[in-house]
Amino acid sequence: MDISPSQGHEPLINPAGPEGLAVTPIDFASSPLAEHYNSFFAMTIDNLLTPDECIKLQNAAGDDWQTLSKGNSFRECQNILVFSPQWASALYDRIVTHLPEEVKALRKGNELAEIIAGPSHLKASVGARKTVWRIKEANERLSFLRYQPGHHFKPHCDALYARPGKDERSFLTCQIYLNDAPEGADGEPSGGGETRFWASQVGNRQKSAEMEHDTEEENEAPFLDVKPKVGKALVFQQRMLWHSGQEVKHGEKFTVRLDLMFERFFEKL
Repeated sequence: MDISPSQGHEPLINPAGPEGLAVTPIDFASSPLAEHYNSFFAMTIDNLLTPDECIKLQNAAGDDWQTLSKGNSFRECQNILVFSPQWASALYDRIVTHLPEEVKALRKGNELAEIIAGPSHLKASVGARKTVWRIKEANERLSFLRYQPGHHFKPHCDALYARPGKDERSFLTCQIYLNDAPEGADGEPSGGGETRFWASQVGNRQKSAEMEHDTEEENEAPFLDVKPKVGKALVFQQRMLWHSGQEVKHGEKFTVRLDLMFERFFEKL
């Protein structure tokens, strides 16, 4: 399915972009997760979309929500998949302007590049020409997500998507919040729905399995939260960065998720 990026003559996403954009790198080095993710990449972009654009985008995606349930309540939410190169391109143009230059071209020998892409993706060469992964576009597959009370996504790492028949990989996820975080009730400080970064669980499958079923264990582990805010984008590396969608306790949480794609080149460096 491909959906036009406009309704009538009015674009869903204004090419001019909104005012008041604010880019904030997530500083893991000064967070409770410093020993795990000292140099890892994540950032937020406040007001990437206006509230009106969020409403239009969500409404245009439709209401054919499909239930997602995976692995003994590991993930519970609803989604709508929209395949639209036009929407993906419009969002990508808005996002890529605000990415750091060192994230747009991933090369061997650059610490951040090796953390984002991993050594195995950077080791190939052709003579004196070395691998460089250059950011290209957003994948046309957009996943609209709805979390209602009780819905959640347990700690996991996003998979790197390889586009069939092409030398392209996704290394970054972009999550755009389409509404504000749910409000707490009865004195609760939060209604849930935060995107929560967790300490690395690599090499500790036992602990990972326990955390899937033990809320008390989760509450004691170090974490860093990003609170949903309408129009805010969270961009972060997919490789080895553990995160969850915390349980929504009240109201609803709406987001749209897309992969940022890189293409491999061989360049003389």
